[in-house]
Amino acid sequence: MAQPYHGPNRGPVHTQKHGVAKKHVAPQKHRWSRGHALPSQYRRNYVSDYHRYHLRAPGPGQRWVRVDNQFVLINTVSGLIAAFAAAR
Repeated sequence: MAQPYHGPNRGPVHTQKHGVAKKHVAPQKHRWSRGHALPSQYRRNYVSDYHRYHLRAPGPGQRWVRVDNQFVLINTVSGLIAAFAAAR
């Protein structure tokens, strides 16, 4: 018996450009929590004007960094996460 026809729009979305099919993938959201180390590639975006974003002053040895659409307070030596704040 033949398989039923489901039409061309079923399944993952694929586009074809110059003979190469590409699958569209949504960007991955990162989930970190307090006490975990923030990966080093995210530690570079220091926020020096934290008052502008209504963030509390970082303590000694801490800095605010911006990751995607949130602020993360980290320890500058170890990279451990101390706090989070959403971007306004």
